[in-house]
Formats: sequence, structure tokens, C-alpha cells
Amino acid sequence: MKNIKTLLTAALCMVAFCAYAQQLTKGVSKELAAQRKANISNVIYDLTFHIPGNPQQKITGKNVITFDLKEKADVVLDFQGEFDGNCTVIIRKGKNKKEKRKPVIATYQNEHIIIPNKLLVPGTNRVELNFTATDKALNRHQDYMYTLFVPDNARSCFHCFDQPDLRARYLTDIKAPAGWKTMTSDPCCPLPTSLYSFVAGNFYEKIGTRDGRPMRALYLETDPDKVNQIDNVFDEVAASLKWMEGYTGIANPFGTEYGMVILPNFQFGGQENPGAIQFNDRRIFLDKNATQEDKLTRTELIAHMTAHLWFGDLVAPEWFEDLWAEELMANFMASKITRRQFRGVDRDLNFLRTYQARAIAIDRTEGTHAIAQEISNIDHASLLYDDIIYDKGPVMMRMLENIMEAPVLQKALQNYLADNAYGNASWDKFIQTLEKEASGISVRQYMDVWGKEKGLPHIHTSYRNGQIVVSQSDPYGRGICWPQKFEIRLIHELGSSKVLTVNMTKPTMTFKCSTRPDYIIPNYDGRGYGIFTLDDDYAKKLPMRLITTHNDLHRYCLLQTIHENYLQGKIPPSHFGELYRFMMKEKNPLIMSTGVDQMFKISTDMPMSSRKTLELCIMDLLGENKSKECRQYILNKLAANAVSPEVLDKIQKMFDAHNDPAFSERDYMNMAYRLAIVRPERREEILSKERGRLMTQELKDEFDFVSRVCNPSAEARTQLFNELLKPENRKQEGWGLQTLRLLNSDVYEPQ
Repeated sequence: MKNIKTLLTAALCMVAFCAYAQQLTKGVSKELAAQRKANISNVIYDLTFHIPGNPQQKITGKNVITFDLKEKADVVLDFQGEFDGNCTVIIRKGKNKKEKRKPVIATYQNEHIIIPNKLLVPGTNRVELNFTATDKALNRHQDYMYTLFVPDNARSCFHCFDQPDLRARYLTDIKAPAGWKTMTSDPCCPLPTSLYSFVAGNFYEKIGTRDGRPMRALYLETDPDKVNQIDNVFDEVAASLKWMEGYTGIANPFGTEYGMVILPNFQFGGQENPGAIQFNDRRIFLDKNATQEDKLTRTELIAHMTAHLWFGDLVAPEWFEDLWAEELMANFMASKITRRQFRGVDRDLNFLRTYQARAIAIDRTEGTHAIAQEISNIDHASLLYDDIIYDKGPVMMRMLENIMEAPVLQKALQNYLADNAYGNASWDKFIQTLEKEASGISVRQYMDVWGKEKGLPHIHTSYRNGQIVVSQSDPYGRGICWPQKFEIRLIHELGSSKVLTVNMTKPTMTFKCSTRPDYIIPNYDGRGYGIFTLDDDYAKKLPMRLITTHNDLHRYCLLQTIHENYLQGKIPPSHFGELYRFMMKEKNPLIMSTGVDQMFKISTDMPMSSRKTLELCIMDLLGENKSKECRQYILNKLAANAVSPEVLDKIQKMFDAHNDPAFSERDYMNMAYRLAIVRPERREEILSKERGRLMTQELKDEFDFVSRVCNPSAEARTQLFNELLKPENRKQEGWGLQTLRLLNSDVYEPQ
């Protein structure tokens, strides 16, 4: 009889499992996520991690999961590690609510653990499981480790509901080697699994307070000058927090402590885990020769991570396909924060350089895609991240702010955060909130065009029969019109000029202009987004306006328009001469870097003999513009790209001398790579010399990894590329990207 009862129970369990079997593919499907969200709430993970000092030994642990069920049902957990089927349900019974532990046999299928409902009840439940974590999200080194669960890797470490809208609290007990310091995400507020994190290691520690806010940093850097920069970082964090609180009307939602860990070779610029924000050390610890651009980049990164405490952490997306929304909002906020901290920098120019130029660089290519993308499974979430999301998104929001007006948009964003605090919201809900405040404006129609369609408009300006004609076309033939506002400047030789404000709500717009202008400068204020072109006769005259345009923003916008018309074949390469004249006098570091990039682009488009000549011209520019920033931009660009023997000889001398304050050690490493590639007969000598100069094991490891690309054997480089196709061979993503860039060196291209 006992055996029959057991068989009947097993059969009933199998019937229940069959309902899930049809949907339990690898990853987390939308269907599974929706079913769990409807029935599960109030999740708590009580986690214990045993971290051995030897990174070759596995991390093990225990997970006690508390959750409420609306209805009695089987529970599906996500887990990518090995599972032996053992699970314990912890039951409280009787007047004294004494705990009883009941073992349960669970089923494992396609990275999911199915716990049968036999011992589960409507209301609060607790289950206990042991685990051995996989190494997928564990970045382990000899004396430290950190986790990186974004966007879908928490399940590789412990059992969980790995979806953004099942937020949970995390109680973490880390058993680490003696002397190791630890840091975990904020335990007080519910977080998605992707925002949970812990680090442990033989870190140094700095503690500080700003405006009454406790701050803590863990780091491995030993250079005293760099370590002293943490005080500046704390200052920038405090400024970002203060600005975000003022803008949103909401105090820091994770106010217990602003914890950060500064990591060597971290995969990204940063990761916004509240309470344990991760930063790339190269983005935080700046070299002595750091440019204004480097300092701006650090401030933008800190501001971006801090803004995420509201957009992404306080309110997270409902599903992974909306992850882009939190990234664009964090960058949009960061652009505002940075302009307050760098009051001497033209805020609009910096926005264009930081976001718009990068977005267009991809958007004009076949690799473009819509900002918003649909995904049906968590497995595809990591494919969403690129410059379209991070950089085109803020451009879209700035243009929307221009249409709605800044106070109206601010009020809408405040309502959005307040209504969804410590919860989740879809992009559709975000738009609904904006539309409530934006009277008379079709926010949804605007967002659909800018957010859900790929590519960018081609906007052509011409003079026809007493009219300025502005026409917009869709390069993909869909008939889309991107609504936007921008300015066009009309200039006459006698000195008079006029600025037209274009509110482009239809494909073609005309403006009366009785006298033919001598110059037409489209997108004069940089507020428009697209490829702005002119008739050939007008386009060819644009470079002559560079040295007579004194406003920094207008000069930068003109420089970008010239470049776009060059790429479209409307301006010949000979405008290099005008760029040279303009660069002789340029003082703005942000414009200098763009000008140098464009000069190099022209040189690389030329036949080899002409390219070598232009490189010498660029080198000669150092004698005309003697600013520190110009020297750094030009020398670093030449050191990484030169083919001219004369220029390479000068780079070789600087490399051999190794005493130029304009260069960091990584600059010298880049010189070594280039010199070893273009001078293969001296490869071993060059690489050996540079490696002998490296003072830390971290730099030596990086150099050994990347310098393999300097092998003159095409067969060896092909083998290296094939090795990099395997994820385990590119765990240090920065090294992998550098190697791939060098594998695509122009020197290796068929001649």
C-alpha cells in the first residue's frame, strides 16, 4: 500500500510538472516571468557564501528563500549550476510555530528547479537549498573577487527568480579568507536580481562623509597620487546625489551608505548595484597628464551611476527589453549633472561631443537599429547594450525636453518615480506619465518614431527660387518624418546674417529668402539629429567658415557638418588645408580632439604616398598649436596609427626615451604595439623593452595578452582570433577589445 501511495504521489507531481515542461526553455521566457509575478511576492534571499582563497576551488553556499504565494502552486526557480534534486521546505506548525524541516525531491529541467506544491501553502513559504556556484558571473583573482549579475547571470551563482519585476531583499553572510574585506548591495530595500552584488578581497579601504552622507570605497591601487583622488570622487558623488535629490524631489532612495569598489580591468565603466557600485579603476584613477576630456568622462560616469539609484534601481524596468530606458535616463541625467560641475565648459558642446557624435557614428551605418528592441527570453538581454542605447537615447530625451519644456518634463519624471518607487514600470507606463503632463503634445507618436525606428533622417537644405527649402528623407524608404527643432544660419558676404528656426513636423519646409545667401550653415545650434547636407556649391564653401566662427558651440557644429558632407562626397579631401589652418589657432580641447580625428580620417582615406605626407603635416602642427591638449591628441593618434617612416622614427625616439610627461605607461604600451606591428624585424626588441619597464603584474599580464597580436604570421593571428571567439579566453573584456582592434590594424589589410 505504501508503494502504491508513493507512486500515485509521484504521478500527480508529474502531471503538475508537465504544465511547466511546455514553457521551461533555457533562460527565462516572458510567459514564465508573467506567471511567477502573478503568484509570487515578498521574496527574501538569505544567502551564505563560502569563498576559498584559492580561485581554482569552487564557491559553495546555502540559500534560504522566503516568499509568499497567492495560490498553492509549484514553484520554479532559475539555476544554471548542478542540482542533485535535494530541497528542504521549512514549515512552521502548532501554537508555538515550531519549525519543521521537510525534505522534498525537486526536478531540474533546462536550468530550472521545479519545487512541487505538496508542502507549499498560500501565504509565506521558506525553502532551503545548497549550491555550488558556476564561474560565469564570478570574476575571481588571486586575492579578490567580484560578481557581475547584470543582466541575467544571478542564476549562474544561486537559485533565484531571475527576472527584474520580482524584486527581493538580500541577507548576505560571506565566509571569506582572514583579512579580506567585503561589500554587498543594500540589504534594506528590494532589488532585482541583476542589481544584487557582493565583492570580497584583500582590498584597501577609505571611508568618508559628505553632507552627512557616509561613503566607503574599496580599491587595490597603490599609487598615492591616484589614491588621493578618492576624495575628489567622494566630492563628485555628493554633488551628483544633491543634484538628483533636487531634480527628482526624492531623497537618496538607498541612503544607508554610498559604497563603491574600484576594480582593475572591470568590464564596463561601472555597474550601479546600490550599496556596492562597481567602477573601472582606469576611469576613476586618472593619470597626471589627464586631459579635460578625461576629467569630464569621469564626472559623467560617476553622475551616470548615481542617477541610476533613481532610474534603474528605485524604479526598474518590468522586462529586459526595457533595460535601455534606464540607461538613456541615467545618461540624460548625467549630462545635466556634469554641466553643473564643469561650469567653464560649454554644456551643449559637451553634450554633442559625448552623446550625439557617438550615436550618429553608428546610426549612419548598416549596424544601426532602433533604441527599443523586443526580446522574448532573458538569454538575449545582453545583446541590447551599445552606443545607440547609451548615446542616442539621451539625444531623444533632450529633443523631447525641448518640445515639452524643461519644467514640464521634470514634473512628469518626478511623478513617474513617485508612482513606481521600489517597483517596476514598463516603457508604456513611462510614456503614459509623460503624456499626462505634456498637454497638446503627442509624446507617444514622438517616442515611436525616435525610439522604435532604426536609422536617422537625411536633412538637405538648398536655395530655390527665393526660398530656403529644407527637406527630410528616410534612407530606408519607410516615409518616416522625425520631428525635431534646429536652427539654420544664412550668411551674406556683406556681413548680414539671419538665423532660421526650423520646427520640422513634415518632410519639406520652406522659408522665404529674397536674396541668395553666400553661405548656408545647417544645424547651426546642434539641436538637430541627422545627416545634414547642402548642395555641392554651398557644401564646398563650409570649411572656409571655420576660422571666422568664434562661438565654440557653433564652431563645433560646423566642424561636424563639414565632416558629414565630406563623408557624403560633397566636400573634397583638400579641405584638410582648412582644417590645418583652423587647428593652428584652436584653443578648446573638446574641439581639438574632434579636429584631430577628422584630419586622421582624411589621411587614412588617401593613397599611401599622400597619407604619409599628411601625417607629416599633422606632426608639423605641433609647432603651430603648442597647447598641452593638442600635443597629447596628436602624438597619441600618431603613435597608434602612423605609417610614415619619418613619423615612425620620431615615435620610436619618444618610445626609446620613455620620458615624455604627455604619455602614461599605457600610452607607451600602445606605442609598442604599433611599432612592433609596422616594424616586425624589431618586434621582439620593442616588446621586450616595454615589458621590462612595466612596474605592476597587472600591466604585465595585460601586455602579455595583447602583444600576441603583433605576431607577423597571419596564421598565428588567425589562431588568436579563433581563441577569442571562446568566452573563457576573453574574460578581461578590455584586453579582448584592444586585441580585436589591433587584429584589424590597417597594416594587416591586403595591399
